[in-house]
Amino acid sequence: MIRTILVPTDFSECAGYALDAAAQFARHFSATVRVIHCSRVPDHGQLGDAQESRVAPAMELLAADLRNRFPDVPFVCDTCEGRLVDVIRDYVVQYGVDLLFMGSHGASGKSEYFIGSNTQKVVRCVHRPVLVVKEPMPELVLDKVVFASDFTAEEEGAFLRFKEIVKHFVPEIHLLMVRTSSLFEVSPARGKEAMTHFLNLCPPLKGFVHQYQDFNVDQGIRSFARAIGASLVGISNHQRHPLRRLLTGSNVEALINHSALPVLSMDYEA
Repeated sequence: MIRTILVPTDFSECAGYALDAAAQFARHFSATVRVIHCSRVPDHGQLGDAQESRVAPAMELLAADLRNRFPDVPFVCDTCEGRLVDVIRDYVVQYGVDLLFMGSHGASGKSEYFIGSNTQKVVRCVHRPVLVVKEPMPELVLDKVVFASDFTAEEEGAFLRFKEIVKHFVPEIHLLMVRTSSLFEVSPARGKEAMTHFLNLCPPLKGFVHQYQDFNVDQGIRSFARAIGASLVGISNHQRHPLRRLLTGSNVEALINHSALPVLSMDYEA
């Protein structure tokens, strides 16, 4: 059950999309939304008066707007100082956060691999499910969702947590294995066998299995999701290895960068 949702904001348009989507989720789950704006402390260790004078009124205006538009949703709005990822990790523990929403513009070029956006850093470092939103979600309709995976035994926990979140919307769950030209992939027959086990975990929701061929995993997920008219993409981010991410790129981070659809990255404390 989702009781506490955390949404970092920089007062941008994308952050606003994430806040609106989080409010709709909170309404559905009777959850509280905690909104934070984190100011990075400069080297001299103190925020300037001008920066403080801008942030406080902006947060007050945002809080008033949210409570006006979503009067049935409890909001707690805070400002803080520090490195965003560290602040979020502290909030997750202190307030028992179940789900994070983040807006993202994506990234491109070298920054996509070497620097990354704050959203990427949170997805990489914070052990909680993160729902990344890039476009407005005027209505909370999750009728078709995709869960992309290699469907190894280690991914079962992530899938069950994904199902626990989306089951309240009674969607179709489309299990997706993207096949590329990699020499390390399992055979189609073994892939089908692994996916059948996950298919048996779908009831009472309708489940479907798909093996989809494409040049890379990120592109394959996005192409398949568009083809079936999916409203959400889920992907496991639990079994991560830093060396593999540097050498081959993270499918999760690539998907977050490139997907126009909301992406739910499933991670959690083991």
